[in-house]
Amino acid sequence: MTTPSWQKVLSTLAGGRARQLYARAVLGEPLDATPKELQRLVDAGLLRQDATVDEHLFKEVLAAASSGTPKGVDRFFREGMIDGPPRTGQDRADLLEHLAERLLPPDEELSEAEINRLLATVTRDIPTLRRALVDHGYVERYPDGTGYRRVTESS
Repeated sequence: MTTPSWQKVLSTLAGGRARQLYARAVLGEPLDATPKELQRLVDAGLLRQDATVDEHLFKEVLAAASSGTPKGVDRFFREGMIDGPPRTGQDRADLLEHLAERLLPPDEELSEAEINRLLATVTRDIPTLRRALVDHGYVERYPDGTGYRRVTESS
């Protein structure tokens, strides 16, 4: 049998009755469960076909869910948001370049509200990120403050 996903395990345990039955199985108590209830626990991987508990299930689920150590600029993100600013200058430059290319369309003027909306998809500290993009030369702010534009090689 393949290792069930953590989502399947947790969604099954979210039900009060399933949680009680699983607890009874862990404690070695009689289950007093319907065939349908037992099958749901088996399908989730919480019980084997013989209604015994798989002692290694949670370790296996956690191991299957781990995606390894992120590489490159991905290491600065947690759940799609910037986890914290990079400490070194090159890491900071790499992240800012990545964000400019990923978020900002080339050769298109953006209002402050538009650039803020795009930056909000990756950070809660929008002004600091916008300022860093400008200060490091990835975004140009018009002198009159009316707009922003991503700096490209053809700019």
